Amino acid sequence: LYGDQRVATISGNGVDVASQRADDLDLMALAHIKSIAGQHPIFAIDVGCGHGGQAARMVNAGAYVIAMDSQDYRAELARTLAREGGQSNRCFFYRADVGSEPQIGNIHVVMCQRMIHYLPCHAALQALNWFHRITLPGGRMFLSASGMDSELADSYHARDVPVESRFAHLSREMAEKHSILHPVCLYRPNELKGLASEAGWEVEKVFVSPFGNVKLVARRP
Repeated sequence: LYGDQRVATISGNGVDVASQRADDLDLMALAHIKSIAGQHPIFAIDVGCGHGGQAARMVNAGAYVIAMDSQDYRAELARTLAREGGQSNRCFFYRADVGSEPQIGNIHVVMCQRMIHYLPCHAALQALNWFHRITLPGGRMFLSASGMDSELADSYHARDVPVESRFAHLSREMAEKHSILHPVCLYRPNELKGLASEAGWEVEKVFVSPFGNVKLVARRP
């Protein structure tokens, strides 16, 4: 649909879209960073950063960025920063699983694209609670998840399972096409919004991409 190439991530966690283009949610995050940059140092975290495409763009927008991933993308991030002209001293790679809840704080912007659906619902809620704790009041979260209205739901075994228990592999065709080799929890808009609200976020905007994925912007009260 978007002309993305099959740039697979490590360990079968989907295609790295951010290394190829900025989507609508990426652009919203960049516009927000630019709107507050200059008032004080801006600190952002890109959770599930992959090759670091969005992390580099956030650096160029004026933020200091923690690029975090459970896999080792240190070398790929360095190459991305060099290619995009991002200042490497403003971007730090941190290898950690979101479930470990590393000791990070004073964050103004949380970016989490195409990652949260790799967690069961209860673990996703735990992650959103952690995002809430590390973010300063007034900070923003830019979150996306694979959606039940996308083609990923074709022959998805957990399609009719309540979100609290929904966690299953995609069909073989969809898994191979999108390089998603692990179980996922696909979301409907009201489900992702409800999860963010339960974690204490004030959801400002929820929308579905043309592909069918769910995206939202939320504020830390």
